Amino acid sequence: MNPLVVVIPSRSASNLAVSIPAVRKHEPDARIIVVDDGVDWCEFRERVTVGMEDWWSRESNEKCAVIPGVKPFVFARNVNIGMRAAGEDSDCVILNDDAILQTPGGFSILQAASAEDERIGIIGAVTDLTGQPLQCRKRNVVIEEAARHAPSYGLRAVEHIAFVCVLIPARTRRKLDEFAPQYPSLLTGGFLDERFTAYGSDDLDACWQCARVSLCVCVHDGCYVDHGSLRSSYRGAPTTAGDIWPNHRILRAKWGMPPNPADPEQRRRV
Repeated sequence: MNPLVVVIPSRSASNLAVSIPAVRKHEPDARIIVVDDGVDWCEFRERVTVGMEDWWSRESNEKCAVIPGVKPFVFARNVNIGMRAAGEDSDCVILNDDAILQTPGGFSILQAASAEDERIGIIGAVTDLTGQPLQCRKRNVVIEEAARHAPSYGLRAVEHIAFVCVLIPARTRRKLDEFAPQYPSLLTGGFLDERFTAYGSDDLDACWQCARVSLCVCVHDGCYVDHGSLRSSYRGAPTTAGDIWPNHRILRAKWGMPPNPADPEQRRRV
């Protein structure tokens, strides 16, 4: 099995003080890389759970390293920085700093599922707050009951997912690099396309890139993250919607699609 590395781009000490201990609790052997976009580490130490200080050392810790991000903050760019630091043979979990792992061994479940099927290019956790319905947690079901009455429970393919918490197998990056010369305008180096400098669409673009090279996107009910408790650096309150339109326009232009009729800018022109 490849090394498992969790990449968390962040500028929020208060979020990291919750999300990092959750990873450490449920995936103690995973390596964490924080891509630092201006974290107040004094605040982090004040907030971090009592008793957890022994595993944290910003200066030197094999299990939890900090590397500098690039300003101004671009999610795609800082994710790529973290994935490069993880190494080309690592399976990387991209984890928002406002996502809290709740399942013991949850990331290992995603990794094991991806290892069993090489067609999987991206595999995501389920969550409580997302704009993608098929990524939502199935509530009030016992796993045995779900297996009997809902065959879609467990690992299932979806068209695309929001990158709240996703595992990218090392082979996905290799395959995208392999096919990049055939699709130079669509497949981008690193992993995420760094032209998406605002909110959203970078994850949808990554799903489309995988589809272009015959890799599928999946979610797995066996791994759950809480995405509704912490404040988002992009959106503020968890339930607040972000401004998707600047990146959405880039996405449609990149893939040769006409403007979206729902785009406020397009409606003004009409």
